[in-house]
Amino acid sequence: MELPVIVALAAWQRRKVAIRAFAALLLVVMPAALSLPATAQGGPPFITDDPGTPGDGNWEINVAAYNERHPTERIYNAPILDANYGWGPRIQLKYQVPYLVVGTDDGPTRSGLGKSLAGVKWRFYENDEKGLEISTYPQIEFNNPTSSVQRGLADPGVRFFLPIEITKKVGRFEINPEAGYWFADKAGAAWAAGVVVAREVSNRLELDGELYATANTNGSDHWTSFDGGGRYKLGKHFVLLFMAGRSFRGPASGQPQFFGYLGMQFLFSTKHKKEILAGTNP
Repeated sequence: MELPVIVALAAWQRRKVAIRAFAALLLVVMPAALSLPATAQGGPPFITDDPGTPGDGNWEINVAAYNERHPTERIYNAPILDANYGWGPRIQLKYQVPYLVVGTDDGPTRSGLGKSLAGVKWRFYENDEKGLEISTYPQIEFNNPTSSVQRGLADPGVRFFLPIEITKKVGRFEINPEAGYWFADKAGAAWAAGVVVAREVSNRLELDGELYATANTNGSDHWTSFDGGGRYKLGKHFVLLFMAGRSFRGPASGQPQFFGYLGMQFLFSTKHKKEILAGTNP
């Protein structure tokens, strides 16, 4: 058998493994969500997102630090700026950008601007009687005009993410699955799926657990992780966000031994101010 044919068959086998892993997670996540009798609980500090939006004229701005530890490398997103705006009751506009700091055991520490992420979430289905919300959240990831790619801080190219999010509720527990695909010309094409399960412990505190998995379509990388965290309301406009987790696989896999998120969420509205100003007009 000629070498190109062998290489093609090997690549196809890796793709099948990635697709099977993704499909297995979907088989666990989606039926569980749809069988439950809805407020959204995904989104920061978690990887999995949800159908929730800030609301018409409302801002949700998250400022946070993220740390990822590998056997010989440490990656920091410090800070991450994540700005979200509610354009109507069912649409959310998003822009996110991190500042990266990468350190290794045998090299100098590097830092610079990471890739930007911009998206539009649309909650296209909402049924209060059934307690079901469904949204889609197209997002595009692109490099900024800096030297981060040349210095190895960011991957080259543009990626486009097309997911579906669902939120359901039963008693004091809430379940929020998300599944989607990263479109990319290079090795960045991948399936992604996750689920967040949450419980409101008190009026101020919410605790959550998450399972998340990604699988590159070329079979080069798989990441399956678990984490726990939550949100603590410090006031009407301030929410503390926290999360910590690790991959299921060991250090030899190259996946993170630890990852964590700590940040603050700022909530405010411009619509209310506009209505007050409009009411003062003669």
